Amino acid sequence: MTGMRRAALALGGTLLAWTGPPVPPPPPHYQAPLWPLPAPGPGSAPRDGTTYALPERSPDSAAAEVVAAVNRHRVQAGCRPVRLRASLNRAARSHSADMARRQRLTHTGGDGSGPADRMRAAGYDPGHTAENIAAGPRTPEAAVRTWIDSPEHRVILLTCRYTHAGAGVAPGAGGPWWTLDLATGR
Repeated sequence: MTGMRRAALALGGTLLAWTGPPVPPPPPHYQAPLWPLPAPGPGSAPRDGTTYALPERSPDSAAAEVVAAVNRHRVQAGCRPVRLRASLNRAARSHSADMARRQRLTHTGGDGSGPADRMRAAGYDPGHTAENIAAGPRTPEAAVRTWIDSPEHRVILLTCRYTHAGAGVAPGAGGPWWTLDLATGR
């Protein structure tokens, strides 16, 4: 039996040599807590049930501001900037509106969809995907600051494999509600 074990170990060592260096694993999946919402941080609105209106800006300009802020951090970290995609903006806006309507900070849509499902429904063919969400920050810069200050969300923002992005914001009680979708298309 000992000879068989040695042969198996030798074969296993040889196979490992053939596979090359290990591929780094993707960042761990982060599931945001469903409730209660986290306490507001700097630049966040109080979560007292008041409905807040967003400053006057179009949904597309808010998305562009979020992605510009994300790209500043990505470039500092040595990653290429992500490009804004209209289909990902639609997916993110839809999810932000859904969270605002349900007053629930979650990556699962009211219809049971996940981020990749929503991206496909909006016309994007995703490979690798990630989503960051927040409720309360009043500006695009404050939303990105919330994600950068969270180790789990920061890893997602600074994962260099993502090439495209979309962002959405919706007003509502406990909000504004923010969604950032990051993806690499097929």
